[in-house]
Amino acid sequence: MSAARRWAAELLPADVRDGVVLVVSELVANAVAADEAAGATDDIEVELVVDPPHGHVVLAITDASDRPLPPSPACVPGDEDGGRGLLLLDVLADDHGWTPRPCGGKCVWARFRCAPVQQHLAMPPVRVECADAA
Repeated sequence: MSAARRWAAELLPADVRDGVVLVVSELVANAVAADEAAGATDDIEVELVVDPPHGHVVLAITDASDRPLPPSPACVPGDEDGGRGLLLLDVLADDHGWTPRPCGGKCVWARFRCAPVQQHLAMPPVRVECADAA
């Protein structure tokens, strides 16, 4: 997970970096757990689309599990070890969800607004994938 966090941090605009990196960490941890539960190995893909000219960043993480995401909990007791990931998504992402993959598994995605950059100064959108997410 530290490789995925470092990889994402280097690509992200400063105004969304901390929040997106936190979500990367949470979603990669969930994907690793989902893959282990499904008996899969090395099936996690992390994709990051950074598009400052249009003012957004999109994160997509796939795993081998066909289980849908549960609804976000209303609250999580302080003594619980887990259960806060969807709450983080609710707070940090401007939109999020999941889609089933045609080949099995699912893709969990999150969209974040970032400060738009003048079109004439900006680079084209960058789409990159992290080879070693876990």
